[in-house]
Amino acid sequence: MKINVDIFSGFLGAGKTMLIKKLLSEKAYGKNTIIIENEFGEVGIDGDILKESNVEIKEINSGCICCQVSGNFGEAVFEVINKYNPDNIIIEPSGVAKLSEVLNILQGIKFQHKIEVRYIFTLIDIRNYDTYLKNFKEFYENQIRKANTIVLSRSQFVDSEKIKTTIESLRNLNSKAEIIFKPWENLKAKDFFLAGNIESKLSLELTKSNTNKFLRREKEHDAKEIFESYPIELIESTSIQELQKKFEFIANNEKFGNILRAKGILKGLDGLYYQFDYVPNEFKSRKIRWSNKKVVSIIGSKLNKHELLQLFK
Repeated sequence: MKINVDIFSGFLGAGKTMLIKKLLSEKAYGKNTIIIENEFGEVGIDGDILKESNVEIKEINSGCICCQVSGNFGEAVFEVINKYNPDNIIIEPSGVAKLSEVLNILQGIKFQHKIEVRYIFTLIDIRNYDTYLKNFKEFYENQIRKANTIVLSRSQFVDSEKIKTTIESLRNLNSKAEIIFKPWENLKAKDFFLAGNIESKLSLELTKSNTNKFLRREKEHDAKEIFESYPIELIESTSIQELQKKFEFIANNEKFGNILRAKGILKGLDGLYYQFDYVPNEFKSRKIRWSNKKVVSIIGSKLNKHELLQLFK
């Protein structure tokens, strides 16, 4: 019997890890489930979050599936299949991975008798949709066009008109995908699998027939040409409030570059550990049990590393 593979794609900070964690906590997947977690940059944060769900994690860092570590990704899938023989594999590509590249690897002849791709999710942060579509069109559209289920995140923060216009725009890019737009707290795990009536094989066949043409148009760029990651070790303990102020300062100051995403772990002045996430217009944190990391990983374009280091050191 083939192993079911679900892919959770989406641009930086769209909420992929949090959605996977929600689905795991609500028992959408059985115990024999493996997650392949790929982060853009040298420091893995999301894998630590998912490990709290008591599932096996295979992490790939220092790149993204769409570019130089594609060989490592294929090897990771083989390793997972041979070592664990799971019922399900969840794949979370880097936020800057092209979904077409992920599907190309999984459609290779070496996988055709081993796996079946079911759900191809793409998460969209509705508040930043227009900005990202305009500034990062090549990567953003690729993730949208290749999905069979599109999930809007942070829809509780916008009005109905914004939801309507975003859905209309998404429909112009992908007319076949199921679009889930309700706030997540109002949804159960089963609600995210409404695309069960969509033949994933049909979706993959469409991808196969269109991929080469699509890639010829986009091949001139990979993620490393557009985006960069900068990890900074947080040597001194600090309060989560002070860290939030620093990101508010970044949001209102262009000298740091175009920061699209930041995440990390710090040790607070109270001696407790906190995991934090930042995307434009939002900073969130939560207590965690413990970590051997104290770091902020910043992802963006044209980063001023000197100014960032001065701010966080």
